[in-house]
Amino acid sequence: MPSYKKILVLNFLLCMVGGALVVALPYFFSFSGVMLAMQFSFLLFLLSTFSDLVFKRVLMRFDPIYTAKRCGGLSLFSLLLWFGFLGVGSILTLIFGSWSLWLSLLLVGFAAVCILRLVVLSFTSFKPRRIVIPASVMQPVLCLLPMFYTLWVVGYPLGVTLLAYLLLSVPTSILAAFAFLRYVDIAGTESFQTPTTTILRAFLANWMEDLEGPVEKIFETFGCEKTISHSLLAFGRKSGLKSIVAVSSVHPGPFRNVGSSRLPSMLQEALEKEHPCVVSTPHGLFGHEFDLSSQLQNQKVLRSILESSKFLEFSSNASVFVRTQRGVAGSSCQIFGDCAVLTLTLAPETTEDFPQKVGDAILEKASKLGLAHVIVINAHNSVDGLYNVEEALESLKEAALKVLSEAVTLKPSTFEVGAAKVVPDEFTFEDGIGPGGICALVFRVSRQISVYVTIDGNNMVSGLREKILKALKDLGVDEGEVLTTDTHVVNAIVMNERGYHPIGEVISHEKLIDYIKDTVKRALENLEFSSSSWKVGAVPNVRVIGEKQIEKMSLLADRALQKAKRISVPIFSGAGLLLIVAILLLQL
Repeated sequence: MPSYKKILVLNFLLCMVGGALVVALPYFFSFSGVMLAMQFSFLLFLLSTFSDLVFKRVLMRFDPIYTAKRCGGLSLFSLLLWFGFLGVGSILTLIFGSWSLWLSLLLVGFAAVCILRLVVLSFTSFKPRRIVIPASVMQPVLCLLPMFYTLWVVGYPLGVTLLAYLLLSVPTSILAAFAFLRYVDIAGTESFQTPTTTILRAFLANWMEDLEGPVEKIFETFGCEKTISHSLLAFGRKSGLKSIVAVSSVHPGPFRNVGSSRLPSMLQEALEKEHPCVVSTPHGLFGHEFDLSSQLQNQKVLRSILESSKFLEFSSNASVFVRTQRGVAGSSCQIFGDCAVLTLTLAPETTEDFPQKVGDAILEKASKLGLAHVIVINAHNSVDGLYNVEEALESLKEAALKVLSEAVTLKPSTFEVGAAKVVPDEFTFEDGIGPGGICALVFRVSRQISVYVTIDGNNMVSGLREKILKALKDLGVDEGEVLTTDTHVVNAIVMNERGYHPIGEVISHEKLIDYIKDTVKRALENLEFSSSSWKVGAVPNVRVIGEKQIEKMSLLADRALQKAKRISVPIFSGAGLLLIVAILLLQL
């Protein structure tokens, strides 16, 4: 949106040009008509600007939505609508020579502007109705003064009938606007026991001002409680921990800074503060049904994970990295002590969230094979249009179970670990890169070098994973996988079909690969013998938004729009017809 100064200039130009047209036109732009138009325009601009000042400084004070430029923007659109009516009135006055037509369109435009402002403010402002009503009608009422002055100058009689119309039009406008809003609110009330206007206002506050509180308050009311699990795998050295891999059943959503959208980087930051080491937070199996509802729930999960990050028993054995493919599904596995790390991908096909039943089958198989635990990671590393995950479920299970069976037969040996992290300054949320940056975890087991690269982003374009793995071969890397955190801090901040850019859609692949290679090089340089320890934990009674509620929310806008379409014509045309009849009767 333009700055307030630019909007002020636009308001000035609109008043000057609009005033010249609607006042000087009936005079055929004669000298007296132009002079009257200039008086009208300056008075209109001054009173409109004064009303904006009172609107912002007094009535809308502390309202998070209504900054000075948005107040000015609302005035600009209000005047634009009003000038539309006045323009028609000017043309009719020019043709028929009667200023009563100018007055009639002026008054109908007054009611239309009042209704517009009432609807807009009711949808967007956090102020109560006792503030919204005067804030809505103040500018139109003040702007009547230069218009009535113009009528007085041209000799049009202004009397009690005009006052009677105003006393009728303001309540009619208020009733029409609130009847419309009440009907639209039904869509939200039926689905969430919360009016549609309240829900929309909360989303606008987040979109415009990054305020997560209003949205999260709604999510907290209709969410449900679930138990959240998490797995931690730590790699130690003589001087402390070298690195931690943290995988939670929380889904990082739904968008921007709301709910658990930032949880991957929040968890990374919290663990790095508790244990000075490189922390990666790849994506687990769960989908949007495990989006946390608020920052309160985030803190509950973070506290639990930090409390469980006390590693006591370490194992110095690990297996080499193995990989298998079944149809479109690929899976890799590496075992550290009695804990396996298993990744799943459908790359180069679209790899999005996987259902929980895939993980259940893997854990059951691991238990039969004698493993104590499996950390299952959804690589979430390829997006190329839509793909039916259900069709790939059997392939995913087969690939995972086969790679597990192969990994447990391998002879374990001592291993070395290297870790490094970089947060490139030149990549932004709009580019698809979150605050967690790029983490590289390198292992050397029996001369094999494997690497796990974790990027804080929401998926990556198809084919980029393969480019990265090929480039790492030049560094002597034998095997590896590229993972994303599925952070949703990058979501709903760009205007495209997805609402975000997956990694590699807008940033240079070459630059990204250079950063990854440099990070892996640093990890290779600090390779040292290590041991591993793992922990699992669960957090009961954590409030999540829930899959059904998210589906309902996605349909709410469409339902509200359909209701608005059905009710807007009868309400507003009925109010307009009533006011036109009132004008005609009062002019008799």
